[in-house]
Amino acid sequence: MPRLKIERWSFWSPESGDPGRWLWHWQQADAHAVSGDPDAELIPAMQRRRMSRLSKMALAAALEVAAGEPIEYSIFCSQHGEIVRTQAILAAISEGTEISPTAFAQSVHNTSSGLFTILTKSNAPSMSMACGASTFAYGWLEAQAYLAANPAQRVLLVDFDEIIPAEYRPYSRQVNCDHALAMLLRVAEHDGISMMSCEPGDEQALPQGPRFLSWLQSDEASLSLTSDARGWRWER
Repeated sequence: MPRLKIERWSFWSPESGDPGRWLWHWQQADAHAVSGDPDAELIPAMQRRRMSRLSKMALAAALEVAAGEPIEYSIFCSQHGEIVRTQAILAAISEGTEISPTAFAQSVHNTSSGLFTILTKSNAPSMSMACGASTFAYGWLEAQAYLAANPAQRVLLVDFDEIIPAEYRPYSRQVNCDHALAMLLRVAEHDGISMMSCEPGDEQALPQGPRFLSWLQSDEASLSLTSDARGWRWER
């Protein structure tokens, strides 16, 4: 697998737009989620009004990193996807009330991926992934594999999730927090970042994507994370 270079990246969370500060926030004993909405000015107003908050989070990060340039392949990674919108639809069915056609149409897992290709008028391939707590790692693995076969191209990797509804929280072992990040990846000519599987260690409760970006800002040579009993190691 090739080593990858991150040409540019974007990160948003209500706690902090800086991944290092985000990690510091969640390492405090009294850490709690903060309310907030992303700056979605890059999304045209007419489309923005119809989007869920999750889609706005993902698209704001993706459009900032894409910067109007053609993207050969995009990967949208979300463990839970449009679960908030889906839960609202299920509640409406249970209560016998009318369901919003827009909410129904945009409740699928590839909503953000589809909206991105529409907004950017792109016919390039795009993938939507959900692989449990290791979703970000599998997204990176997909990017590595694609770039190994297409070394002259670039990949947009987007990772995003929001706090899941209260009904589902007892079934999640992770820290529930809003976050969205995007990275533009290509094969590194010299130094770069590689990822491989490793022996699992202690499970980490924080989501992998923001944790990876906080490591990217540090001086540490490697990062090892364990999620769902799978070990992942990034090196540079």
